[in-house]
Amino acid sequence: MENTKHFIISVALSILLVLVGTLGYMLIEGWNALDSLFMTITTLATVGYGEVHALTTMGRIYSIILILLGVGFFLYVGGAVVQFMVEGRVRHLMGRRRLDRRLSRLKDHFIICGFGRIGKVIVEKLRREHFDLVVIEKSLEMTQALEEMKIDFIIGDAGDEAVLLKAGILRAKTLVAVLATDTDNVFLVLTARQLVPELKIIARAGNE
Repeated sequence: MENTKHFIISVALSILLVLVGTLGYMLIEGWNALDSLFMTITTLATVGYGEVHALTTMGRIYSIILILLGVGFFLYVGGAVVQFMVEGRVRHLMGRRRLDRRLSRLKDHFIICGFGRIGKVIVEKLRREHFDLVVIEKSLEMTQALEEMKIDFIIGDAGDEAVLLKAGILRAKTLVAVLATDTDNVFLVLTARQLVPELKIIARAGNE
């Protein structure tokens, strides 16, 4: 959150610097807005296109100040952007690693396959009763809701053996199959039963 705030502030100040630079050339040199903006951009970017019009002494001094401010400021902004991108990726990776560690320690937990209307009701009830659980959901649209509810989840196909194993099906107490269709639920039940014959399975019948 803090890095996001710094990133937004940096972008806003960059825009402000361009506006101030443009206004400065308009006031000092009496140029129009377009010429002043072009001169500001080329000065800040240090691309060396040359002067739009001949500069006065005050204009040259102003350009020097603008270059010094621009180089330092854009180095800062560039660093903020890189930090924002890198740390965001690092946070994501660390979050998934923490989840993997939590999943590896789960035992006698519930695996809820499907986070539709019924799945949400079941999850809320289990959480109120303080049961350990993990949700398997293949829709990326559900990710935000799951994160906001601070629920451990895996994005993937619940009928995939690898996904079920990652959810700790070998150590689970109960699997709840509440996928979108009966066909998906039947396939899930068969797959889960093959992996853990003695596992307790609760499956929804009929379209949601």
